[in-house]
Parts: sequence; C-alpha cells; structure tokens
Amino acid sequence: MNTMTRSTLAAACTTALFLSANAQADMPTFYGTLDYSITHSSSGVGTQQTGQDGWLLENNFTRLGLRGTHAISESTELFYRAEVGLNADDNGDTFSSRPTYIGLKHDVAGAISAGRIDPVLKMIKGGADIFGLTTMTMDRVFAGNKRHGDSLEYRSAKWNNIHLGASVILKDDANSPYDDNYQLALTYGDKQFSQSNFYLAAAYGNGIEGIEAIRAVAQYKINNLKLGVIVQSTQALEGFNKDTTHYESRDGFGYIINAQYQYNAWKLKAQFGQDDSGTGRVANEVYKAGAYRGDETPTVTQMALGAEYKMARQVTMHTELGHYNVDGYSDFDDSIASIGLKYQF
Repeated sequence: MNTMTRSTLAAACTTALFLSANAQADMPTFYGTLDYSITHSSSGVGTQQTGQDGWLLENNFTRLGLRGTHAISESTELFYRAEVGLNADDNGDTFSSRPTYIGLKHDVAGAISAGRIDPVLKMIKGGADIFGLTTMTMDRVFAGNKRHGDSLEYRSAKWNNIHLGASVILKDDANSPYDDNYQLALTYGDKQFSQSNFYLAAAYGNGIEGIEAIRAVAQYKINNLKLGVIVQSTQALEGFNKDTTHYESRDGFGYIINAQYQYNAWKLKAQFGQDDSGTGRVANEVYKAGAYRGDETPTVTQMALGAEYKMARQVTMHTELGHYNVDGYSDFDDSIASIGLKYQF
C-alpha cells in the first residue's frame, strides 16, 4: 500500500470518527455507488480509459462519500460533502478525487461553498445528460464538464423557480492559469420535475477548463416521456489541453438532442449529438495524437441508444450502444457496446 493510499485511508477514518463522536452535530449520511460495465470498443477513443480498445472492464465512477448539515440558527446551516472515487478496473491509483467541499447556507441570502466543486456550467445540465457517467456522456462531445479544486461557488435562494449561480477558481489552481476563471448560470423550473414539467438553464464561462463557452439546456416532461436539448458555443483559449498552436481554430457550435421513456421498470433512451469546435474529449484525441492537419477542425457526431432496467430499488442494469464519427479523421471513429450493473446505497 503506497503512502498516498495510507494517508487517504487515515484521513477518511479520522473524519468519520470525528463526525460520529460529535454529539452536537447532525449525523452525516454515508452513501455510495458501485457501477461497472463490460464494454467493447473498436478504437478506444470514447471509452472511460481513453486509448483502450477491444473488450474492457470499465469503472463508471464508483464512489463513496459522506455528506450532511449542521444547524447554526433557524435560517442558517453549515453543509459539507467529502467523496472519493474507487478504481478497481486497472492497475492505477485505487483512489481518485471527487466533490469535497464545505459551505454555509442561508434561507434568504443563498449558499456559498469552497473546495473541489462541480462548476455551474457543468451542473446546469440537470437530467438532460441522459447517458451521464457512461461512455456516451456529453463530455465526449462538449468541453466544459470537468471538476476543479480551489473553487468557490455561490447559489442563490430559489425565487419564483429561478436560481442564480456563480463559480470562481482561485489563482493557485494549477489547471487554471487564466486571468478570468469564472462561470455564471441562471436556471428556471425544476430539473427533478417534482413541481413542474419543464426545466430551462443557461450559463457563461470564461477561463475555467481553458475555454470560453455559452451553454443552454432545455428539458420537458410529457407523462412518461422526457425530451431534452443541450446547445453550446465553445472557443478554446491558449493552452487548452496544452494546445498553444491550434487553439484559435478550435471554435464552434454543438448540440445534443435526446429522449427517454419510462415503461414500468424499463427506461429506454436515444440521443444524437454533434460538435464542430474540436474541444470535446473525442476531438481532443486527434490533437493529442498529433493528427490535426491544420485545415480541418474535427467535427464529432454521436449516435447512441440505451436502456436501463430497475432490478430492485437500489439495483439497475444498463446497456449502451453508440458510435462516434470524427469527420475527416476516420481513424478516430469508435463503435461502442456496453452492459453494466449499478448498485446505490
């Protein structure tokens, strides 16, 4: 067991003991998800472990965490979350970083938090990323879906179904060397569809993840059918994914449209997406391999079908079939078939 693993385990145990021993605090919730798939990929471009083709065992972000709140007054509470990823599908590190933050929430003023946080440009997706955390998730098409440390986030209180949000990354984050490192977001409606049958959102980001981007999301529920669309305009900034040569040409527009239908224990899904900015994860493989020709920014098209079957309240079997077409760079096309099992607690 290496030093990092021992340190991580020691920190996790210490935190758990401290929280359990503190009788004045509300008890934290211990939660987790175990999700693994058997996958076949023709080129390895779209898999969770990029570059591995053929038959694979894939980890769909298996994770464990603690979260909770502590009342300070009738209108104010402290909230926290500490989560770690567990990797058992390769010989790399056993643990990986996940959302870890602490914050204060006021009934009127809203909430502010600090730590490793998913920024607002990413999180406005709501439930519109219907293949999230699988090989067909939206980050293969769009940039702007990474999580960063050294983050500050503000979320307003809800007012007439409207939420405002802002994310800032501080200068000491090694992955964000840009002068502007912020995102702003506005959401309207209910992404859980518990109070309304629609959800709308828009966000602007500059500097975070090395891009300037505008993203808009819409989702509508009709009985058991949910329809969704995500559109994004993206411009890479100098140094995006270590690109200091071709970043100015990595500028374009993309969209994803999808539908999902719930039938008893089954959920059926279909999605089509395309992006010509050259900034999504699949397109980035062209640049990493040194295959970019200088006259044609790769356009990525995604087609995907999927199904989920609820075997029990906490157990879901899922399958995904999809294809990535990289226009002008056929060596980077990828056809993927996957079947997985997920357990949540």
